[in-house]
Formats: sequence, C-alpha cells, structure tokens
Amino acid sequence: MDFNGKNIVLAVDDSLMVCKQIQTALKEEPVFLCEAHNGQEAVDMAMQYQPDLILLDVVLPDIEGYELIGKLKEVGQNEAAVLFLTSKDRDEDVVKGFSMGACDYIKKPFTTAELRSRVHAHLEMKKQKDMLNRQNKELLTNMEKLNFMAFRDGLTGLYNRRYVVGNLMEDMRDHNAEKATEVLIMADIDDFKKINDTYGHDAGDAALVCIANILEEQCRDHRVIRWGGEEFLIVLFAVTEEEAFEISERIRREVEAFRIYHPDGEFSCTLTMGLHTYKEPDRIEDSVNCADKALYYGKRNGKNRSVWYKDIR
Repeated sequence: MDFNGKNIVLAVDDSLMVCKQIQTALKEEPVFLCEAHNGQEAVDMAMQYQPDLILLDVVLPDIEGYELIGKLKEVGQNEAAVLFLTSKDRDEDVVKGFSMGACDYIKKPFTTAELRSRVHAHLEMKKQKDMLNRQNKELLTNMEKLNFMAFRDGLTGLYNRRYVVGNLMEDMRDHNAEKATEVLIMADIDDFKKINDTYGHDAGDAALVCIANILEEQCRDHRVIRWGGEEFLIVLFAVTEEEAFEISERIRREVEAFRIYHPDGEFSCTLTMGLHTYKEPDRIEDSVNCADKALYYGKRNGKNRSVWYKDIR
C-alpha cells in the first residue's frame, strides 16, 4: 500500500471518544491513522497495515492489552513501537506494560498536546532505529560479499588458496569421524598450455569452468579449491582410502569423457590426480606437498591417472 511516505499509526481502543481524541491530536501530523475497537480487529489491522506505532488500550472487550501485545508482535513485520493507553496508574501496571514490550505508557485522561508529543517522539525514534537496522543489514551484506570474494576464485567460483589458510582446518575438524579420514587430491589438467595455444585463452577459461563444475558436482559434501592456474586441490572429508580413490577415478573418467565446444572446434581434457591421506599432527602444507609429488609422478608416468603418494616412495 502507498501512504505517500506517511508513518502508519494503529489506535486500538473500544472508546469512540478516545479514538476521536487521537484523531484530533494527530490530524496535522504526517501519519496515516487506522482504528480497531477490539483485539481481533487490532490483529487484522496490524496484519494488513503493518503499523510503525500502535496506541494500545489495556482494557478491551475481548482481551487485555497485556496479552494482545504479544499477538500484535507476532503478526507485525515492521517492529512497531507500542504505547499503552490506560486509566490504570499503579506502579505495578506501568512496570507490567514495559515488561510486555511497550516503549511508553500514557495514562488516561491525557491531553492532546501530550499524546501528540509522545507519538512524534516515538515515531522519530522508530525512524532512527529503522535507519540503523538498514545500515546494519547493508553492512552485513557487504561483509558477506567481501568474505565470499576473499575466499572464492573469480573465474570458477571455487574456493581459493586463502580458504585453505583461513578456514580449511576448522572445516576438517567439523567433519572428523571414526574409521574415516581426510584425503587430499591435487589435480592438474594435462597439457593445458597446448589447449591455450591451439584454441586460445577463452577456450582455456571455458575448460577451467567446465572442469570446476564437474569437480563440484562430484564433491558436493567436500571442498574443491582452485589452487592456481590449471591446478585444483580437492579435500575429501571423512572418507576411507577406498572411497577417496573411487571418487578420484570417477572424476578423472568424467572429465575425460566431457566434450568442450568452441567456435574453432571441440576438444576434451584429462586430469592427473595425486592423492595423500592427511593425518594429524601433520601440517596441511606438508600433506599438500605430498599430494603434489604424487601428481607429478603421475605426470611423468603417462598422465591421466590417479596416484597415491604412498605408492611412489
């Protein structure tokens, strides 16, 4: 609904005289005023209009304001400020009102000037609170974007090497399980320079993106990192060595079978994969180096294969 930028005020009171007094007090204010005369009407109005401020009588025909305030907050999505209007003036009534979530308490009978000044003050505070909430949300969104950019590769969307330094060890601890371990796989696209030289760097980028998608599809419960250039680091959480080798071979076969289309033709790629089991208290850097050594052993011995570090020593 369009209220031309006006604040929405909901008055909840069974007295038509009090409602008229509220109308008179706020007629010159830049607000849209709606009225309810019992609890159910108040809930319906709050759902429909999502007010910024609620003037709530404590004594209503069908419900006490102390109970109704909770229902109004449940249906409200605008964090409305609530001012109790009541003839009850005992200290315990005032304390109860504040404890139920009211921001102010106006005793009947009240003057027009008093009501107007209280409403104006609380709408200003609500405006400042909304502005602060928006700024906080924008800040949080920007922080999330910065964190994403800090830990993600710009081309493939995969994690980058900063993630390994920053968050990988924590993720590995979270996935730790008995009778299972973490396995690192260093994967490299075979003869990638030849692809760039033959088809151009756009084709090389397309190959990187396609292979990154295959790696993520096959490793949904794990982590795939673009290590640099045409190299990828795969971290398998809580797997046996047999499961790790099976995943590695499945990736290798799928990459080999995948055709990449380009204006100058089509081509396919192969991967050589080096595997190493991570064991605490080893440093993650040492395990990566072991997987890298297994990878280059595979490169020297035919390429397009999965090789365990433990098998080359």
